[in-house]
Amino acid sequence: MDVAAGHGGGAPLAAFLRARRDRVRPEQHRLAAGAQRQVPGLRRDEVALLAGISTDYYVRLEQGRERRPSPTVVEGLAKALLLDAVAARHLRELSAASTALGGEAPGMGTERRAAVHRLLDSLPVPALLVNRWLDIVAVNPLGELLHEGLEPRDNYARLVFLAPGAPSFFTDWPELARCVVASLRAQAGPETASARLTHLLDELSAHSDVFRSAWSGHHLYEKALDHKRLRHPRAGTLALDQHVLELPGSEGHRIWAFHPADGKTSNALLGLASPAPVPAAAPALPPGRGE
Repeated sequence: MDVAAGHGGGAPLAAFLRARRDRVRPEQHRLAAGAQRQVPGLRRDEVALLAGISTDYYVRLEQGRERRPSPTVVEGLAKALLLDAVAARHLRELSAASTALGGEAPGMGTERRAAVHRLLDSLPVPALLVNRWLDIVAVNPLGELLHEGLEPRDNYARLVFLAPGAPSFFTDWPELARCVVASLRAQAGPETASARLTHLLDELSAHSDVFRSAWSGHHLYEKALDHKRLRHPRAGTLALDQHVLELPGSEGHRIWAFHPADGKTSNALLGLASPAPVPAAAPALPPGRGE
């Protein structure tokens, strides 16, 4: 199943509205559920009523025939669908996006990229630089060691969903998988027609039922601080605080820094970073001995 198909013609906005409408229960708006209700969430006419628009106009939005709702309509829809701040911003981005999506967002310039690389290398904790598609653009030496044994490591979503050892490496893999999908959707915003993202979505959906199901749910997630527990093949169990640092003006690049959450993890990272001791040479035997 191609989850990335149908990006044109207002499809991202339409799909988002359908998915979020299904998640709102009538009781949340003090509407009578009714014995004849045939949908789990709100009906289209109920969303239209709550948003202050006509049912016909809302139907056109869900069908992709209307692509550019006004800011007033968008705010009404956000309230009707009970969107939080992240989801409401995503709705505004989808509504304002050009109907001719498909270009690649620019990245950082050479000089700034070099400066960020120097910053990563100076950090005493594992750190990654990721872009809006969760490509791992750069990584410091401890960051490489943190995920050793997992392949592929060019993209964090690929690492989580395609690396054979990921479900055992990440203690809370099911929750992490959901968060990665929601974070990817939130960061991509209206860029879902990007050729790079389309290829990534097709690849992940072809190999992971979990990814395909989670992507269709249109969940969104943004974080400044998260917590990770890993089962590292050499360092054992690690407890980490993941700090997410956005780089303004970088078109979605973020630094992920993993700080040890306890003393045991701090010592384990120190051991991981230390080169393996070189075995001492055997003492030379006196002449005529050991022959």
